[in-house]
Amino acid sequence: MKIDLKADRISFQRPALRRLMVREETAETIVPDALPDILRILDTKGMVCLRGKDSSEGRVTVTASADLTVLYVPESGRGVRKLTVSVPMEITGDCPEELSDALITASLTLTGTDARTVNPRKVVVRAECSCDARLYMPDTLTNTVPREAEGVYYKSTSGTARLPVSVTEKTFVITDEARFREGAPAVGEILRTRTALTVESAKAVGSRAVVKGAAVTDVLYEGKEGGLCSETLISPFSQIVETDAAGEAADFDIVMAVTGFYSTRTLMDESGGDTLSLEIHAVCQCVAYADTGVERVTDAYSVKCPVELTMGQCGARRLAGRDTLHSEAAISVPTAERAARVLCVTANVSGGNARNAQEGRVAVTGLQASVLYENASGEILASSRRTETEWKLPAGGELGAVTIAGEIQANVTDGAIELRAGLEAEAIRMEEMNEAYVEGLELLEEQALDKAELPSLTVVRCASPDLWALAKSHLSTEEAILEASGLAPGAVPERGTVLLVPRL
Repeated sequence: MKIDLKADRISFQRPALRRLMVREETAETIVPDALPDILRILDTKGMVCLRGKDSSEGRVTVTASADLTVLYVPESGRGVRKLTVSVPMEITGDCPEELSDALITASLTLTGTDARTVNPRKVVVRAECSCDARLYMPDTLTNTVPREAEGVYYKSTSGTARLPVSVTEKTFVITDEARFREGAPAVGEILRTRTALTVESAKAVGSRAVVKGAAVTDVLYEGKEGGLCSETLISPFSQIVETDAAGEAADFDIVMAVTGFYSTRTLMDESGGDTLSLEIHAVCQCVAYADTGVERVTDAYSVKCPVELTMGQCGARRLAGRDTLHSEAAISVPTAERAARVLCVTANVSGGNARNAQEGRVAVTGLQASVLYENASGEILASSRRTETEWKLPAGGELGAVTIAGEIQANVTDGAIELRAGLEAEAIRMEEMNEAYVEGLELLEEQALDKAELPSLTVVRCASPDLWALAKSHLSTEEAILEASGLAPGAVPERGTVLLVPRL
């Protein structure tokens, strides 16, 4: 007789692949007629905007644009001018064919930028972008429960697993009339704006994720009274993202990306404050995790006849926990001469692959820091340097987003500007679930068990608190052993306890 166990299939999103990809592109641009010739280039910075993502034909592709601003000293040698250029980028990596049409989250970082002059009217710019792409595929987890049959006994396991149940995204627009701080130098000309999205919290409300954060926009401008000035504008946002994770216990991986950025300066109003009209287009990519009940039949036997089991295999990766890691980066940025005043400090963090080391699993991230400064003569100069930070990962952990925590501290010394930056990272711990389970069984009723070879009662000394194997080998049950041995139902006998095993 065949017995097919009742199966319940639970849908989830399987983390199928992670690709850390880097792409470098160059582009030429001509100085517009309205701008003066270039004497020397000061600095090149920008931001990266996500345009699209796709997986097909064995490739994962993320398209983006690096929107750069080249600051330069004009031929007159006085003041600073800007030149803007957008560099399209296609970042690709290999992936298995079966991951075509996977759901993708993409985190982009502009890790390197520079520019050089071909002549006073032509510039070649370079942009290097890193992309952390994670691919998810629909999958199912199989739960099985026993079907009653005379003389058949089952071993079951049950518990919960925190699984990624949905990968969704929401596009939105942040608009803000961002006001410069009181007392800030009056704005003459905006030279550079860059924005980054930060996430402060993500909480479950029903089947939705309420994501709160801010767009942090750095502004470099020339003051009306002269000199370069910098300002940071904060634009809070709150978004509701639909997910398939229900309940307060749900949690989320949130990946934010800018898809477009527009700013317009508003002249000083009657209250005496300059404002910047911001329109920031963004996408919130949300991986939702929920606690999922796992219940499986892992073994079965009959006290009447032999049994043939049909086994299945079910694998998944579950979220085991999250850890917040802290570090500090110190970097010495060389200067041609002692800096009289630091004008602006910018830094970008780039991720890296994890590797096994003697002290355990580690990941290395890069920090590219650049400084604009004035010398004693009031001349504006620039310098940059890169450093690396090594993170020790917990067992089973992989490094998530790395951010700069707080302000970067700058200290001027002879021949250098010493920078210190606090870094914060999240380590996500994942565990493999790869378990065999019983899909069904066949009772070989024509081959009745010969119980004559087994005594009706066996005395054994307990070697394991798990009585399943003992009961199965003696054609008994766990309940019958406990009752015959004078132990309470559900009791866990200590090792060495003398047990009576009755044959059924």
